[in-house]
Amino acid sequence: MKKKYWLALWWGSARWFVHIWVLKYLEEKNIEIWEITWTSMWALIWALCAMWKNSKEIKKIAKEINYMKLFDFDFIYWSVKWDKVKKKIKYYFWDLKIEELKIKLKIIATNLETWEKKVFESWSIVDALRASISIPWVFKPYKIWKDVYVDGLVVDNLPIDELSLENKIWVSAIKLPSGPLSTKRKVLWIQLPKFFLNLNYQILYRTIVNLMYQNEAKSIEIASWNKQVLHFDFWKLEFFNFSKVDKFVEIWYETAKKNLKF
Repeated sequence: MKKKYWLALWWGSARWFVHIWVLKYLEEKNIEIWEITWTSMWALIWALCAMWKNSKEIKKIAKEINYMKLFDFDFIYWSVKWDKVKKKIKYYFWDLKIEELKIKLKIIATNLETWEKKVFESWSIVDALRASISIPWVFKPYKIWKDVYVDGLVVDNLPIDELSLENKIWVSAIKLPSGPLSTKRKVLWIQLPKFFLNLNYQILYRTIVNLMYQNEAKSIEIASWNKQVLHFDFWKLEFFNFSKVDKFVEIWYETAKKNLKF
């Protein structure tokens, strides 16, 4: 008889590739995924999982997508429109509803006007995914009827509290920045100073990641039932290393194998 587990997942841009191998490890251990909650980018993988796609099929899809071609700029919002991403999501899911998937799914977004958490449990999966991946300052907000949404990480970057029952696994892709700011860049053999925009970006990035890290720690501390939490070291793999699918999944598989106990 299969053991049932509930998964809460955090974003991470290209780091979502690691989630493919948590799925592979769970398959090997004969674990049945009963419910999935997640926040933010590349939630596509777990929507595919909820359609009963296996890890091998999802990895194939992940490697087929040319991620850099999905970026389309909006000069009014001064951000990425994500229209191409929506088109790609629709290619896989057509007009499928969340409630029609094989596994119960909860997709988290943030209402930009009320700052309330929106949990999509029923609705168009294409719209819900598009709303959930709208990272503020980077991607254009997404409007559904009269409401405008941004990324769910604003209010709940690791949605543990949305899981229904026991046997919970939480996967976090947070890597807390440390050390001094990078003030130089190498061009050929010459070290040149970085411009103020790059330095300000580093400060903003560190601030946001630290806030999410603290929110995540509090969520984990107060959560109940049988819980397992996974963090892992990405070394030099960053958010936009989309070409390194195999390296990401290798890191994750070994981490899951070493730390998950069933």
